[in-house]
Amino acid sequence: MISNILRWSGKTLLALLILIVIAITAFRMAASIRETHTRAELAPPSGRLVPTSSGGVFVQEKGPADGIPVVLFHGTAAWSELWRHTTGVLAAAGFRVIALDLPPFGFSDRPGSYTRKDQAARINDVLVNLKAKPAIIVGHSFGAGAATELVMRYPDRARGLVLVDAALGLTVAPSEAPWIIQPKWIREILVSLTITNPVATKTLLESLIEKKERALPEFVAILQRPTTQRDTTPDIADWLYYFLGADRNAVSADRTAYARVKLPVAILWGDKDNTTPVEQALDLRTLLPPDTTLTLLPGLGHIPQIEDPALFNDALLKALGKL
Repeated sequence: MISNILRWSGKTLLALLILIVIAITAFRMAASIRETHTRAELAPPSGRLVPTSSGGVFVQEKGPADGIPVVLFHGTAAWSELWRHTTGVLAAAGFRVIALDLPPFGFSDRPGSYTRKDQAARINDVLVNLKAKPAIIVGHSFGAGAATELVMRYPDRARGLVLVDAALGLTVAPSEAPWIIQPKWIREILVSLTITNPVATKTLLESLIEKKERALPEFVAILQRPTTQRDTTPDIADWLYYFLGADRNAVSADRTAYARVKLPVAILWGDKDNTTPVEQALDLRTLLPPDTTLTLLPGLGHIPQIEDPALFNDALLKALGKL
């Protein structure tokens, strides 16, 4: 009797394992089937590629050419279009808005190397190519790492820094990427189940924001739009290796480096952020010069620019005015 139960249990577990493998394989195959489009087919005509030493960076610009430049760095799996409710407001206020796509996201070229140092270097090339005056750098979430790295490595490019719900990893010890994700095929499976999986987009967005009702079809469509480009899943899998821990040599990963920042800094943070909790904002402010300002955005989570655009834009304009 017991042997029959064990035999049945073993067969059941094996069947479940086979089903799981089939399902995972199906998601990866579905990603390959979806990812057939070109940048020319998908990218908005409002943007253009700006050449750098490591490929083109897709940029959308608004506002007067002689305005103070404001450079917008987006977060994980986003791209320049997610700032759409902010760029027009800043442009109307007289700023020269430069919203860019950090590779491998959006419509920039995907060179395969995505350390903060690499990202800072290519954005420095962008600003040189655009002949931009010293800019106010705005970094959101994971994009705050590249934004801060740019300011630290190329201080002449910036006149101020705004960090929005910054995912800088300063409260955890630096480490190598976990061994389990080192094989690229494993990372590709993870990406195909999450970032490039259209079924998961809305759920993932809701998990990042406090106002769940703001996971609107508009924003879901924005996030999904670039993911049907060719090779998106393997390209994002390359980035995932750096994101999960293999970027320990970034200047912006050094907690002691923040006290040496010489330009004014403002911090904007959703007070209901569960991805990068407010405690990280408080810690960050202690690392920066004493005149750094911290503005908490009531009732908002990790992506305040879509949760309450009016409240966020007002706070950002006030911060820009002070900088």
